[in-house]
Amino acid sequence: MHVYNSFFQAQQQLVDIEAIDYFFAKEMLTALKESTEILTKPSIKLSITQEQILTHVFFALSASLRAGHTCLPLTELAQQHWAVAVDDQGQCSHQGFMFPDKDTLFNCLTVLNISADAQHPIVFENNRVYMRRYYQFEQTLANDIKSRLTQRLPTSAENISRVLQQLFPLVNEQAQEIDWQQIAVANAMNKNFTVIVGGPGTGKTYTVTKLLAALVMLNTNTATNELSHNPALEIALVAPTGKAAQRLSESIISAITGFKALINGDVLAAIPTEAKTIHRVLGVIPNSPNFRHDQNNHLSCDVLLIDEVSMVDLPMMTRLFRALKKETKIILLGDADQLPSVAVGSVLADIAPRPHSGYSPANANYLAQVCQLDVQQLNHAFKQTDTYSDHLSCLITSRRFDSEGGIGRLAAHVIKGEHTQSWQLLQAANEKNKNQLALVEGDLHDWLSSLIKEYYQGISRCDSLDDAFALFAKFRILCVTRQGEFGVDAINQWVKEQLAVNTYQPWGQSHQNYHGMPIMISENDYRLGLFNGDIGLLWHANSNTSTNASDNASLDSNHLMAFFEQPKTADGETHYKTLLPSRLPKYDSVYAMTIHKTQGSEFAHVAMLLPKQSNNLLLSRELLYTGITRAKTQLTIASSKQTWQQGVISAVKRYSGLKTVG
Repeated sequence: MHVYNSFFQAQQQLVDIEAIDYFFAKEMLTALKESTEILTKPSIKLSITQEQILTHVFFALSASLRAGHTCLPLTELAQQHWAVAVDDQGQCSHQGFMFPDKDTLFNCLTVLNISADAQHPIVFENNRVYMRRYYQFEQTLANDIKSRLTQRLPTSAENISRVLQQLFPLVNEQAQEIDWQQIAVANAMNKNFTVIVGGPGTGKTYTVTKLLAALVMLNTNTATNELSHNPALEIALVAPTGKAAQRLSESIISAITGFKALINGDVLAAIPTEAKTIHRVLGVIPNSPNFRHDQNNHLSCDVLLIDEVSMVDLPMMTRLFRALKKETKIILLGDADQLPSVAVGSVLADIAPRPHSGYSPANANYLAQVCQLDVQQLNHAFKQTDTYSDHLSCLITSRRFDSEGGIGRLAAHVIKGEHTQSWQLLQAANEKNKNQLALVEGDLHDWLSSLIKEYYQGISRCDSLDDAFALFAKFRILCVTRQGEFGVDAINQWVKEQLAVNTYQPWGQSHQNYHGMPIMISENDYRLGLFNGDIGLLWHANSNTSTNASDNASLDSNHLMAFFEQPKTADGETHYKTLLPSRLPKYDSVYAMTIHKTQGSEFAHVAMLLPKQSNNLLLSRELLYTGITRAKTQLTIASSKQTWQQGVISAVKRYSGLKTVG
């Protein structure tokens, strides 16, 4: 490589470059130069300047993949002084690299034969640079979605309207406002691909349970009382993590229980209540990146509901779509304002534009007909644009947070980037909304110690495992990072020390296990059915605890066992997976969690600790919004004004070509 002789040399010039970026660029350039077909005109050789540009394009591409982008648009590089840094004294510590204008970049890349049709590891398409594997993931998913967007089910509007009247009997009597839950159900009933988004408390699971009931009713002709010869619908419920799957199961069971007076019992009985992880549904093959179900071995389900879609990365979503029949009805559910997936991609945000761009005339007329609405009333709910999102339904009314409540208002300010208003709300919270919001400053002992005593100290003293889990679920400390003064590792250790002092236990400074210790699994173990993010409690085993695992024979009331909650049964019973701690994959104590790890969870009271450094790269409005909306009734925030406002100003931006679908 002519540009840099070593990673160390590149590191002196470019800030925040990683070794993987250097070796990726080096290998890509070497592979392209050695290929006999790489140049569109073989008589042309790359100049030193072109090599320099390409080297830094590949550096930037590798860095963008690490940041979760699926591609690198030329517009993000053109005339940008990239990887430059200035130290605290105002001196330039890293010279960086100045990219040329867009035309020069375009010409440099088009000299290479790296179009989508070529078989090289780099793809240049639509003014975006990709690694081929992510280009293929994106194209496969985009094409599948586009294909499904054109599909319409043959069910008549009259039958759909009959079902909606049964499921929403009071809507027409209260026609002053549009019932967006009814719209969401109606919008999904005649389509093979639909997305339902909404913030916390907007009734996403309640709505989708009615949707599943509606699909069963259509399939069995329940609304028309006609004899049906259709085979029973096979419905699958999935979520990205074990915790999210458990919450989905419990929410579906709760909704079904509430619908018993409204919906036929046979219809409710046809709705499944067990949600599974995506990995479990696809079928993990040990020591292989592939799954048992793929494009050559489709899943058998007729309807697939995917919850917490914001957590699903591009490769996983593509693999899931590949494993589905073309006829399978797909329902995506989630909050598009939450953090995107930890890995590459932002699928939900890409296919759920905000604000909603409205419905096409044909779809608006259909919705008005089946919901018995004035079509003008529906159209006036959206800004008039030339683009439509017929596949998308947005739930906008929160039943958890009222318009005057502090948590809901704070979340709304944050996701809109309103840093001044959100900080003012926090400052006033101790007086006006003290039952919901609290802004705290100073030493942890001044405010966090009392919360530890209130929520964590009593866990080990609970009379039963059920009570211990219930108490633990009420409160959680959320952090931005794992490392640092206010990181998960330090806070977890601090909490353990506080508990040890208050309860006169010897384990405060050690890493030993103890009765009542909450733990989080940090690596997958498919054999045991435990996954990264699963939460359990270490507890003295006793004969009164319901379990369902193979370690039951090893139970000894004098020994600690690890208990993991399983989804509640239809009759409300809780069962536990029980294992010897020595059999567990890697785990940590979990009084504190990163905000990323809490997606799919909710707690009555949340304490969110932000770092002192306002320039933390992880801070964003999406991160803060996700943390805020984990709290159901109380939220305590520890932050300086500068850190808070910088977090609200910063927005997560992920480059993707998937935004063009729809």
